[in-house]
This record gives sequence, C-alpha cells and structure tokens, in this order.
Amino acid sequence: MANKIKSKGSSLLVDISSTYTAIPQLTSISISGEASTTWASTVLDGPVHETHDPTGNTTAPTISAEGLYDPDDTVIQNIEALIKAPLARNFKVTYVDASPTSDIYIVAGVGLDKSIAVGDGVKCTYNLQTSGTPT
Repeated sequence: MANKIKSKGSSLLVDISSTYTAIPQLTSISISGEASTTWASTVLDGPVHETHDPTGNTTAPTISAEGLYDPDDTVIQNIEALIKAPLARNFKVTYVDASPTSDIYIVAGVGLDKSIAVGDGVKCTYNLQTSGTPT
C-alpha cells in the first residue's frame, strides 16, 4: 500500500553559503512541467494516429511557491539578489514522511512576484526555472 504523506512540514530551501535554509512563510509549493520529451515519428504509410518516440531527454520542471512576503527577511533578500545578479543555485524540496525525502534542483532562473490587497497580508510567488536532473 502506498504511503500517504502530509504536506504540513514540507519545505522549499535555498543553498546559502553551503547551508540549506528554508524559505519562510510558504503556503504552497508546486513542481510542474517535468516530462520526458518525444519526437514525431509518424510516417506516410503508417497508421491513422500520430506516433511519437522518446528522445531520451527530459524537460526540467518549474518550481513555484506562494507565501507571505517580508522584505526584511535575509532568505528572501538572498533570493531577490539572484534576480539582480543571476547565478545558478541549488534549491531543495523536502517532503515529510517516515524519513524526510528531498529532491535537489539546480535553479538557473528566479522570479518573484508580489501582490498587495486590502484586508490581506502582502503575498509573493516564487518562480524557479530548474536546469538538469534533480538529485
């Protein structure tokens, strides 16, 4: 039977000076777009349906996370610095289960959107474009 793991306690961490530090105040984390790639292998004398074969490559995922924004937080300041001076950096997603499981991604591109609304806290969305295979 498959384990059911809770989302509470999962985290997104950034490598700052060789130490993984959790991004604070997150409300959600999403990893999407990772997929094996194919090439169209349809031939003129083939079946009605299109055919595809694997290329042997995989598209790297994008990680997005939403949370509360604090401009004075040093972790958030480090992430904002990656926007102003781009540099590939390791990010780690940790899932909470019997023995915490983690995937480490090389992130080549960083984005940070902020939203402000009446009657709500200042929120932000992190957009992280990964590169390569997670470890």
